[in-house]
Amino acid sequence: MTERETERYQRNLLVEGFSATGQQRLSESRVTVVGAGGLGSATLNYLAAAGVGRLRIVENDTVSLSNLQRQILYTTADLDAPKAEVAAARLSRLNPACRIEIRTDRLDGGNADEILSDCDVVVDCTDNYATRYAIDDFCSARRIPMVYGTAEQIGGQVSVFNTAGAGSYRSLYPEQPVQQPIVGVLSPIVGVIGSLQALETIKLLAGIGDGLAGRLLTIDGRTMRIFTFEI
Repeated sequence: MTERETERYQRNLLVEGFSATGQQRLSESRVTVVGAGGLGSATLNYLAAAGVGRLRIVENDTVSLSNLQRQILYTTADLDAPKAEVAAARLSRLNPACRIEIRTDRLDGGNADEILSDCDVVVDCTDNYATRYAIDDFCSARRIPMVYGTAEQIGGQVSVFNTAGAGSYRSLYPEQPVQQPIVGVLSPIVGVIGSLQALETIKLLAGIGDGLAGRLLTIDGRTMRIFTFEI
């Protein structure tokens, strides 16, 4: 590591068990984040800041006014702009060493191989069940870890699927739910869940800590109760 890199990632390097080896693993990693909305905003910010070497953003939407309540990558100046392009520009300014690619098509079973096959970890920040199941089916077949998160109202869930000690999302939820058009959510909960997804991703890549493989973490923001279940 250069002197500048050591200074930039000093707080990472001081974490017990992380060291320069963990930072090197981050810098050599490829992560795809599917969805650059509320969850993705937090996840992408922290992965880029932490020093992940390559980030691929998969997002086909544009910025709308209602997004700004919770999607902290964007501002009013970005209205109607492609989210993936805005996110890539902002993250490049945050950490120029992070190489960022974008995909502005919707991920599905037909293009999952092209988009995901070279990744070390896939982070599911979608709000669409069809896309989530497509990610899970591909990652399950290839044994690529999928870091799952979801948030609605004042609560959320986080887990890690398709890695050692973990089954697939589909094995936990065999039936695809009916997609709801609009779901209410208070903005801080998406930041909490997205941050936890970034943390689980960093732990996987650096090889530290006990991850959520085989466990489901749930947060009830109304009562501030946090539970972890074996799955």
